Amino acid sequence: MSATKALVLDTWAGRRYYQVEVAGETPKKLRVRILAAGGVMLPGRRYVQCGEEVLVPKHAVVDLPAGEHKIEQGYYDGHIAGYGGVGDAL
Repeated sequence: MSATKALVLDTWAGRRYYQVEVAGETPKKLRVRILAAGGVMLPGRRYVQCGEEVLVPKHAVVDLPAGEHKIEQGYYDGHIAGYGGVGDAL
């Protein structure tokens, strides 16, 4: 199979697209390999590294979006390394 697609995640910051490679499928899910260099944070705070395979629902995998959508290069958490919070507002 091995087609390049995008994993769509709805987050508090909007809809995010992460590049994945489809490796296989079950009746309700797809097995994808994460291609985003920084990895992906899945719902439930499950972090998946680049190159790992994971099962995701079929509706969460779409064709690569057009140029107006940005493909994310990795996971961003606004609360690490000083981003966000009261200290940065000063």
